[in-house]
Amino acid sequence: MFYQPNIESVSTPPDAVSQYIQYGESDSIHTLFYANKDAKASIFFLHGNAGNLTSWSEVADLFYQANYQVFIIDYPGFGNSSNNANHKAVYESTQAAVEHFKTLPGINDGKKLLMGFSLGGNLAVKVGFDNPDLFDAMLIEGAFESHKTIAVNRVTRPLKFAPYLMVKDAVKGKKLIASWTKPLLVIHSTQDAVCDYKMGETLYESAIGTSQKELWTIKGPHLAGIGLNFDEYLEKVAALIGTD
Repeated sequence: MFYQPNIESVSTPPDAVSQYIQYGESDSIHTLFYANKDAKASIFFLHGNAGNLTSWSEVADLFYQANYQVFIIDYPGFGNSSNNANHKAVYESTQAAVEHFKTLPGINDGKKLLMGFSLGGNLAVKVGFDNPDLFDAMLIEGAFESHKTIAVNRVTRPLKFAPYLMVKDAVKGKKLIASWTKPLLVIHSTQDAVCDYKMGETLYESAIGTSQKELWTIKGPHLAGIGLNFDEYLEKVAALIGTD
């Protein structure tokens, strides 16, 4: 229900280096690292619940071309990653990727931005909570605050009672984001048909631990921000991490 992976093999883009991160007893996830020794900042990139690095690497490359260093991961069951996509495997592998991220060249020489889209935004909130000292800022776009609320939002009206009974909140974003104390940018479209705009408002309002926060309200479909105006997007990112 929550993961729609593209299982087709992923080729390494020209600007990136493929790396495999081990987790658990014998599984691994595929990652791409866009190294940039003169980067404005380093981005830890968590994509949405569909596709794989074939398509999402194009987004990562946009930030690389804008002089950022980018580390992006595929979840278990996506692309070249082993195992199946489930909450436990996703969280375990993501934390393993965080530990690897710390060791990459140049990561500790500048600022580090935690960036998540849709399901990756919900996951980013957990990563930020579990690693409070690592990242300097967080950006989430089109994120939902809990698995239960997104399940309610996605089912038809006669079945809306079911998620309350059947879905467990694996990541309680509304609760976890309250502990975030650093700059935060929440991006959400009022026309988002996948994750209702109210979810972005809830996450923004629940981030009571930081005064350095912004809710950037946009229009267009789910995750429209980058395609809507990438120059403005970059301006927002630069302001968020203090490089403007």
